[in-house]
Amino acid sequence: INWVNPMSGNQPELKSISTGWLATPDIKNDLKRDVTATKGNEFEDYCLKRELLMGIFEKGWEKPSPIQEESIPIALSGRDILARAKNGTGKSGAYLIPLLERLDLRRPRIQALVIVPTRELALSVILYQSQLVLQFCKTACL
Repeated sequence: INWVNPMSGNQPELKSISTGWLATPDIKNDLKRDVTATKGNEFEDYCLKRELLMGIFEKGWEKPSPIQEESIPIALSGRDILARAKNGTGKSGAYLIPLLERLDLRRPRIQALVIVPTRELALSVILYQSQLVLQFCKTACL
């Protein structure tokens, strides 16, 4: 592991970890910054399952939000994501889209578990997810 000096200024630095590179930004300034610019990606660019793309478009989404653009490719590659964004920015889609894409429908077993802190959020996530999958997989809210 290559460690970085946290007092080195405002520019993010990179440190090498066993699974790749990890950004270590200046946290104080980064928390104040709001990410609103997009890269111009389309949902089709991620080579998602046809059924999932249909659910995305049925939901009325045309392009991924900034949080989705940043997190979907990382999650699709099998790496963990840790993200922070304001309400209504597409965080649920940022983790549900890759999760649903990586499900193997030929294996009839539990493949994913989403844990959220409140009942209201659980109901919101299950509704959101059911709209995306259009019933191509079974889900339950416990």
